[in-house]
Amino acid sequence: MESDSTIVQMNNDEKIYYEKVDEYINSLDKKFREKCVIKQQVYDDILKCLLLPKGSPPDAYSSTFVYWVKHKFILIKIAGIDIVACIKSKKPICVYEAFYNVINEAHAAVSHGGREKTYFESNSQYSWIPRFCVEIFLKQCLPCQTRKPLKQYVVSKPIISLGVMTRLQIDLIDMRTRPDKTSPDITYSWILNCIDHFSKFSWAFPLRNKSANEVATKLRDLFFTFGPPRILHSDNGREFISNVITELKNLFPDLVFIRGRPRHPQSQGCIERANGILCEALGKWMCTNNSTSWSFALAPVIYGLNTRMSSVTKTTPYEVMFGQQPRSDSDFWKLIQQNGVEDEENLPTPVAELNDELNDDLNDDQGDSLIHFDKGIDADVVDLDKLSNDAVSCSLSNTPSTPRSSSITEKTPKKHDLVRKIATDNYLTTANKKMKLYRDSLNLIANNFNINDCVGIAIHTVDRTNTDPKYLPCLIIEKNEKNNISLYKL
Repeated sequence: MESDSTIVQMNNDEKIYYEKVDEYINSLDKKFREKCVIKQQVYDDILKCLLLPKGSPPDAYSSTFVYWVKHKFILIKIAGIDIVACIKSKKPICVYEAFYNVINEAHAAVSHGGREKTYFESNSQYSWIPRFCVEIFLKQCLPCQTRKPLKQYVVSKPIISLGVMTRLQIDLIDMRTRPDKTSPDITYSWILNCIDHFSKFSWAFPLRNKSANEVATKLRDLFFTFGPPRILHSDNGREFISNVITELKNLFPDLVFIRGRPRHPQSQGCIERANGILCEALGKWMCTNNSTSWSFALAPVIYGLNTRMSSVTKTTPYEVMFGQQPRSDSDFWKLIQQNGVEDEENLPTPVAELNDELNDDLNDDQGDSLIHFDKGIDADVVDLDKLSNDAVSCSLSNTPSTPRSSSITEKTPKKHDLVRKIATDNYLTTANKKMKLYRDSLNLIANNFNINDCVGIAIHTVDRTNTDPKYLPCLIIEKNEKNNISLYKL
């Protein structure tokens, strides 16, 4: 029974192969169809034409056919049998009906190599095997198709979180291959990386281990300094998240925890990219400063990341978070440093008299900050209900206003609101582009995949060995639509 089923399966594969080849040949121009492959009937006519004695009239064949045969083929003897061969390569002609078996043997001989290797192997013994016939065969080879690298990744749905500290994404970076021993009793092996999804402001903490207690301690310090986020997003293990929740829930009862999909880094795309950027920046900093302590490098590296422009908000995370640029480059403090002033009594101008200068400085900073922003940003705010189901996302326009107390307090909130308004517009512009790509990918899938189509489901690396297929072949048996999204039953 097993051999019969195998024969049936092979015949079905061969039948499908020749159907695909015939479909391709019929798509060619009419003048190329007859001579792109040599079928058995044409092979017999070529053999008879070559066996005709010299000078005898070829009554059964046209002069054009005879001319083509004389200039393309010759006769060779193999084991006393006349065989038609190519006049250039002197290799036997492979007839169309033998393509499947010949290419199959060549493909197996090169250990399921690619197109060029299979084509070279098949044409090393025979001639007149077109390249497109090899390509069609490789598309029918199940072991090769289930192990091909994934060229086009599915576009993930973007996360929309308006407002600073609306969504905080956290992740652990494994540094056990490069432990940092700062003292005989302290060795750091992990990094807790945190990023605010809206402002892209980052925090990073060295950890001795990845226990929930140590992670919760670092998050507790962060939340009591900057305030707790509305959503804490992590894709770490269920047990790890539950322990962190237990540690923080008593202190921050309104905190919402969201656990990303396991083995699906696209749900944490922001923090996953931040992990790679942080590791690269750490390596560059240590190389530049001839240091091996990455725990010491975390602070200056994170500061550098927070003070460089984000491509999403078109401003620096520092400005979005605090509403101003760092004061370390103030001309006043540079003058103090140059004069070597260390006591307040020796300041060139009393601090009380700097009020007017500070106001002018704020106005100058506000004017300078406008230069760095894109003035052509569309001011229309996108309706988030159409973009995301994030019910806790909110706009800064709903923030209650603070009472006016002085000229400084009047101008600072306005400047901060302006920075965040521009960051919000740029954030939504990027989100709209990502959402459009996401919807276009859904439409592409809906148009390209239908019932009875054979598709492949990617198998995660932890669920397979290095030699197992990368895809699980499946057949679409049902297709439905829900909320303008196509759902498939495999």
